[in-house]
Amino acid sequence: MTDPRTTLRVAVTGASGKTGATVVAGLLEAGHEPVALVRRPEAAASLREQGAAARVVDLEAGPDAIAAALADVDAVHHVPPNMHPTEDALTADVVAAAERAGVRRFVFHSVLQPHVPAMPHHLRKAASELTVRSSSLDWTVLQPASYAQNVLPFWDAAVAGGTYRVPYDVARPFTPVDLADVAKAVVAVLEDSATVFGTFELSGPEVLSSADLAAVVAELSGRPVRAEHQPVADWRAAVDPDGTRPDVDDLVAMFDHYDAHGLVGSPLALGVLLGRTPTTVRDALRRDLGLA
Repeated sequence: MTDPRTTLRVAVTGASGKTGATVVAGLLEAGHEPVALVRRPEAAASLREQGAAARVVDLEAGPDAIAAALADVDAVHHVPPNMHPTEDALTADVVAAAERAGVRRFVFHSVLQPHVPAMPHHLRKAASELTVRSSSLDWTVLQPASYAQNVLPFWDAAVAGGTYRVPYDVARPFTPVDLADVAKAVVAVLEDSATVFGTFELSGPEVLSSADLAAVVAELSGRPVRAEHQPVADWRAAVDPDGTRPDVDDLVAMFDHYDAHGLVGSPLALGVLLGRTPTTVRDALRRDLGLA
């Protein structure tokens, strides 16, 4: 049951990224007042044009600076920087800032299966979850699966070349979630106090391999597309030719885990939060690509 309708002013960290921007849009659509927290002034200007309030703050500036940016908000939705090497420390600072600013409601954007020793960036999420749970805040933890939208950056190459390439076994299972559904879940937990102190997996309704995803791309594009395993060494050479990219080792560890196990979760919690069956990958891509 949702609480009586009130308009919430919600600070969203990482608001210029893919996840944060979608959450901001979802809050606006639901009639709330997102306060986008971003590091760059130009990102703040863009979000203001979309109707959100925006404040410039560097999460690495410490709890006092972050607390100042949280003035007069009702809740925080914390989306840590993707694959950040000190994400757990940044999250601790955001939690401390919320406590100092007197903001009790806190939603943490974690990841599906955070307690996997083979994936260091997942373990940083697990450490962050512990910090959130150990705080004085009214917290909720969301654990989304990989996004259906992760296919989109590879769409043109897959359609043009006929192959959807991934650096792990193309038969391993995943439960991709629609990012728009994730944003709606954020709204749902903020509007329902019964979700306080809850942890919710956010997974899509289908178990799909990369081969299955390639078949969806083929169906929607009308072109033959098949999945192909890309050797990790080839992937590394393509994305980090000079060996300076800081997140590559963590990504390779993730690919190794995917190669052995995939990454799957249950759609039950997301369905309850949405009040409907979660969106399929096919429908999410069709909508985002503007296909009939």
